[in-house]
Amino acid sequence: MGTKRANSDAKNHEKSKKAKILDFSAHPKRKIAIQFFYLGWEHDGLVQQPNTKNTVEHHLMEALLKTKIVEDWLKCDFSRCGRTDKGVSAFRQTAAFVARSTCSTDPNVFWDDSTPEDVRNSYKSKEEELPYIKMLNGVLPKSIRVFAWAPVGQNFNARFDCNRRTYKYSFPKAGLNLEKMREAAQLLIGEHDFSNFCQIDMNEKRLEQSYTRKVYDVTVEQVSTHSENDIYSMVELTVSGSGFLWHMIRYIVTVLQEIARGNEEPSLVSDLLNLSKYPSRPHYTLSSDTPLCLFDCGYKTEDVEWKIHEPTMKTTVSGLQKTWATYQTRSRMMENMIGELTQMTSSSWDSEEDVTRGLHEFVQDRPIPTSYCKFEKRQMCESLEVKKQKMLVKKEEKEKMNGN
Repeated sequence: MGTKRANSDAKNHEKSKKAKILDFSAHPKRKIAIQFFYLGWEHDGLVQQPNTKNTVEHHLMEALLKTKIVEDWLKCDFSRCGRTDKGVSAFRQTAAFVARSTCSTDPNVFWDDSTPEDVRNSYKSKEEELPYIKMLNGVLPKSIRVFAWAPVGQNFNARFDCNRRTYKYSFPKAGLNLEKMREAAQLLIGEHDFSNFCQIDMNEKRLEQSYTRKVYDVTVEQVSTHSENDIYSMVELTVSGSGFLWHMIRYIVTVLQEIARGNEEPSLVSDLLNLSKYPSRPHYTLSSDTPLCLFDCGYKTEDVEWKIHEPTMKTTVSGLQKTWATYQTRSRMMENMIGELTQMTSSSWDSEEDVTRGLHEFVQDRPIPTSYCKFEKRQMCESLEVKKQKMLVKKEEKEKMNGN
């Protein structure tokens, strides 16, 4: 009996699978953009990678295929605005792709060339479009939420049509001189060669790209005040620009931190932007990835008109509130512990550096050295020209080997 039932269940499952096959050629399509956020510390970066399935794009790809919004990931003309590394979060991250539609009479909707005329004519168009937001959020991890979508032109590209990107970086005040940090931050505004504020590896495309970027605005604001101890107040750095280089914000944070700690003068920013004085980047480390968020991706209003789904928005806010409350209660618990431990060892705190060491080490993502080495005395990284020459030699050697 058990065997017969198992065989029957298996056949029914196979029938169900076949019944769910969707003929995409019998449905119209449209190009859409979506806005979504993700908590970067939960994932291994945005872009798909061969060694992990826990990237934001992999989860998004699975969601699009599972909901049958797209038929084939490689054929849906997918583009995304800003690439973020492991640990880095995003808020108004934007992606665009060709999606299945139900509104065949909409002027922005189109058919595959292979779809027969009689199929197009017999299709029953609907007034309301597919609930893209609700469909995707129903299968995405809670750490990734879509909150808006927009119909866009077929030539729209989420990366190349973006005209403004904004990053936010949050960190504890920890006794930093915020006025000096603001003075230094203002020197970043304008069009500059930022090659001393980024990572340059032996990647041919990166070696050939321009390192000139335009920064529109930089602000440093204290966004919270801690009633008991000001070192635990939070500060937020916001940087808006036309585009950013690899690790650019995290290198900027390191420089601004050293200035705000009193180890360097604000003029260091101008010096690093001056390639005559610093033809290559001095050795200095990246700040932590966790506090960084790609907060906004801007587009022309005539290109993108965002639509939201009110019920889903309310659910999304509630979900974020729960996550926020979780981290806030944990934070308060640890503050109580820190306060007690500090009082128990008050006689051994020799300086403010001792009191704030852990906070600075979190931002700088490394142990704070006992002695500080000024930027002007540090060893220099290989210059862009040296790396280009090395790449040229490498290519020539490879061509010779292939020729032999």
